[in-house]
Amino acid sequence: MNNQQTLPYIIGLVLSLVLGIYLLYPKVMSVYTNYNEVKTKTQTVEQTKQQIADLKAQKENYEKEEKVSTKPVYKNDIATIDPMSSFGVMFEDVIQSAKYNGLKLRTISYNTSPAEDIVQKNISTDYNVCAISMQLIGTYMQFRSYFQDIYNYPYLINLDKISIKPYENNKRILIADVTVTLYSAKNEAQKAAVAAAAALAPQGDQATGPAATPEAPMPGM
Repeated sequence: MNNQQTLPYIIGLVLSLVLGIYLLYPKVMSVYTNYNEVKTKTQTVEQTKQQIADLKAQKENYEKEEKVSTKPVYKNDIATIDPMSSFGVMFEDVIQSAKYNGLKLRTISYNTSPAEDIVQKNISTDYNVCAISMQLIGTYMQFRSYFQDIYNYPYLINLDKISIKPYENNKRILIADVTVTLYSAKNEAQKAAVAAAAALAPQGDQATGPAATPEAPMPGM
């Protein structure tokens, strides 16, 4: 075929191509638009999912904080007039939990009238208070596990003071001075004793009861 014969074919092919593009363009644009809409909706769904997850996390944190703030105060129905008997197993739980988590108990003392405690200051007629001061030795993970146990304890207690420093000869070992404050509800006999003591000596001395354990050997010594 010469050039004059092929020219109509080329023109027809070009026209067919242009016509095809013209006819396909709306469909292509429609597909592109749909793709962008799907992409936008997918991003919106993901953002909504993240917002829902954030709200759930906030709700869980709130419920956890609410649970902690509304923990019941321990009450020992068989307690005697001695305030220490009102704490029942709480005293032992705090100490044994430290040992259970692998911490070494170096020293321990307690104070049944901690002057700085808000309960002791304001409502000591209704509640017994006992601040347990301990020096503990262990690793970071052991302390973390112990503090988590204190946080999850079913009755109201307070992790009042924490002072931590590394052991000089082994920085992976920590030495911590920790004060855990226990609370229990007074029974009627204890309330009567407090009222009688207040009538006789309103400014009574603080009652403290030291109970020291033998000094534990330092790790690595």
